[in-house]
Amino acid sequence: MKNAISKIGSHVYVQNALEAIELYKKAFDIEPEGEPWLDDEGKLVHQNLLRDGELFIGVSENHHMPDGFILKYSDVCPSMLFCIYFRNEDDFRRAVEVLSEGKISSTGIEKEGDDIICDVIDKYGVSWHLRIPKNQNASFIPK
Repeated sequence: MKNAISKIGSHVYVQNALEAIELYKKAFDIEPEGEPWLDDEGKLVHQNLLRDGELFIGVSENHHMPDGFILKYSDVCPSMLFCIYFRNEDDFRRAVEVLSEGKISSTGIEKEGDDIICDVIDKYGVSWHLRIPKNQNASFIPK
């Protein structure tokens, strides 16, 4: 069936999710949608973050990850990389700077062909590939 999936959503489970939201808001100029859903301990169950009114990423405290997923795949370490494509260097550099605060790892800003890139694993363990493509219409950029 053609076009069975109309949209894919991104979601991260991190420790200190409310702090992570503040970091991501600064890095990507995004805003929360509505009020956060908190559990009885004040930990984040779920919060969507929007950019220009569109879903950018969902965030939850890591202990809200479905238990069945962890138990079923306990011999595998799930990993995910978020690719963010920027149109201007100011936004790119702000994201690199903010995500690099307390980072686990970073390549630093590099050139890859004509593109400017940086790979960062932020202090919450989330992997980010940040890129300013010279060709803003490149086929690898989601439309």
